[in-house]
Amino acid sequence: MSRILMILTEGRSVAASAETELVTRLAEGLPKTLKSAHDWVLADIAVLAAGQGAEKEGFEAVSVGNAGDFGANALRSVLDIPVVAAGRSAFHYALTLGSSFGILTPRPVAHRAKKLVQEYGLAAQCAGVRGFSPDAGEDEIAKAAEALVAEDHADVVVLDGGLGGGLDGDAVRRLADRLPVPLVEPASLSVELAESFLGLGLSQSRRTYPMPQVPKPELVELMAKTGWGA
Repeated sequence: MSRILMILTEGRSVAASAETELVTRLAEGLPKTLKSAHDWVLADIAVLAAGQGAEKEGFEAVSVGNAGDFGANALRSVLDIPVVAAGRSAFHYALTLGSSFGILTPRPVAHRAKKLVQEYGLAAQCAGVRGFSPDAGEDEIAKAAEALVAEDHADVVVLDGGLGGGLDGDAVRRLADRLPVPLVEPASLSVELAESFLGLGLSQSRRTYPMPQVPKPELVELMAKTGWGA
């Protein structure tokens, strides 16, 4: 049985296969909001602190389970086990199902989604980003998803359920049934991809993610515990 660590920036449940032991961990020391570039740096550190010891803890892979991909690149540089970024994986996976995708996300983090699309070189394939209020119900989220398809002409919808705006598994299935296009849920996809990387014996390239010359795990942990999210 594979052991996979999923690091989250908000509490939620994620299903895994019977062959996988999935352990979810909420990153400590997160800022109150994730709206600005300043907040993103702090979130990167918090996620790095939460996962930098994963290999020593006996995990075989790590998933950064929120579509904001906070700390994923830093974790890739300090771990030899595969690290899957849910957002990046979902955006690229969506393009195996259609020629364009739209992102459905809570409004407070919509700017982050737009930044990642640019950073990943996917602006031409992203049909649009639609936000919903963090306390939105199923109907509001569904209407935003339908607008991505009808008005923005997205071939695939990527659902980012961050900041408490997520739907449970049954609600995600109902939304998928309501849409005329495929729906990709990043957290669940990241677990499936982590399992596939383990099965294929793959991990991130050291040419892209070199190990740090002087690792500072104690400093990272101390910074994350300073309580800036309090």
